[in-house]
Amino acid sequence: MNGNRRLWRATAALGATAALAAGCSSAASDQAAAPVAERPRVGIVLGGGGETGIAWQTAVLAALGKAGLTPATVDVVVGTSAGALAGSYFSAGLDLEQLVEKERSGDVATAPLPAGKGMTAIPTEIIAALGSTEGTIEERGRKVGALAMKAPTPISSADFVTYVSSMLPGADWPALDFRPTSVNAETGQTVLWKKADGVPLAAAVASSAAVPGFLPTVEINGQHYTDAPRTSFSADLVKEKNLAAIIYIGMPTPNLSNTVEEEALSKLEAGGLRVVRITGGEGSEEIIRNALDPKVRPRAAELGLRDGAAATAAVEALLHP
Repeated sequence: MNGNRRLWRATAALGATAALAAGCSSAASDQAAAPVAERPRVGIVLGGGGETGIAWQTAVLAALGKAGLTPATVDVVVGTSAGALAGSYFSAGLDLEQLVEKERSGDVATAPLPAGKGMTAIPTEIIAALGSTEGTIEERGRKVGALAMKAPTPISSADFVTYVSSMLPGADWPALDFRPTSVNAETGQTVLWKKADGVPLAAAVASSAAVPGFLPTVEINGQHYTDAPRTSFSADLVKEKNLAAIIYIGMPTPNLSNTVEEEALSKLEAGGLRVVRITGGEGSEEIIRNALDPKVRPRAAELGLRDGAAATAAVEALLHP
């Protein structure tokens, strides 16, 4: 009888141990199977803005680094004109704070043209075409493109591309999906260049920053490209990249081509897309008015740090919903 009791107790103990082990195993399995929270798929859209736009946007992006905005937290970067340069710096993972210090000190490369001409370097006919709202955007792009191809400029297309190459972090496209925008001067069609197109990075960025009448059109595969009005691309980008959010960074620059996606973004936002807009605060008028003046870049960098810092909380909430 005592032997039976001892056997029963041993069997019960083994059963309890087995049950405990099974429970632990089940808990561990449940924990392993628990889904890991994925970050939202995020795109950055950078507008134009000339010389001062490069400084302002670079500083905004530097400030947003404190909110956790890095190439590792972004799925695509689209840059227009000034935004193509600032976007290339961000996408390549450069030290943006160091670049901002260079902006503050004036130790930066500027447009390869005589200093001091600013907007007056652009023929009045082209300024009028850039500001026109007549016709479709593609029709306006063709008109600006035709004028740009005829306008004399103090530097050739090839030399301009070489110069832009010296401003970039390297010849290779970044690992992050980076897309400089431009406009076909012959057709008026908007293009978002990407690595798969096989176009050299410097040529793609130069074609985006080729302010018509100020800098030459850029020849790529027998076609000419310039910084003319773009058609909206946000909706297609969101669909292609399955984006949950877009951070738009750009000041409104009516006398320069820009990618102001405000209407498209508002529609997408109404459909559930999360959007953070950074379009400049107090003092922006000075930056816009002097968009082609390199001497204003230090001031633009200061304002960019301020505007980026003001958007930090919104970007943090977007990245960590």
